[in-house]
Amino acid sequence: MSKLTIGVIAVCVLLLISDFTGRFIQSSPHAQNNFDTSNNNTQPLPLLSSNAHKELTTLFSRYAKPTKSVQTEQGLTAAQQAEQQGELLSLFAGDLELKLKAVIFAPTPYALIEQKNIKTQQTTLVKYLNEQSIQGYTLSILSNTQVALNKAPQHITLVMYQRG
Repeated sequence: MSKLTIGVIAVCVLLLISDFTGRFIQSSPHAQNNFDTSNNNTQPLPLLSSNAHKELTTLFSRYAKPTKSVQTEQGLTAAQQAEQQGELLSLFAGDLELKLKAVIFAPTPYALIEQKNIKTQQTTLVKYLNEQSIQGYTLSILSNTQVALNKAPQHITLVMYQRG
């Protein structure tokens, strides 16, 4: 071995020893972790005076009043559902909102469609095969992100996400 190789190895060994002692052999602890509960310095929190409490209560009383929640009927009417056309992220069919979640190209391709009941807010994920019927629509798989839903005058393309 040459003198240069021996010198490089010696420097590397010295650096490793220095690193080891710096990490694992401490001359004095860096932190004083004394978890003795008898020495805790606890101080009481300041309390509000009755006048300050009344002022704050009157100041924020308008926010404490309950508001009437307006429950709007979600979904579309039958006429609006019949007018749905083109490329959509979700389709309303009866009491259901349909959203495409996945298209799987297995030996028998199928689509996973989320069906959300508008009235009960219950959601289910349903597997549909190509050319299967969904709420009166015939499903045709177009690509890994699109399916076509056809019903007499309506031709809808259900997509997983909006194109940018």
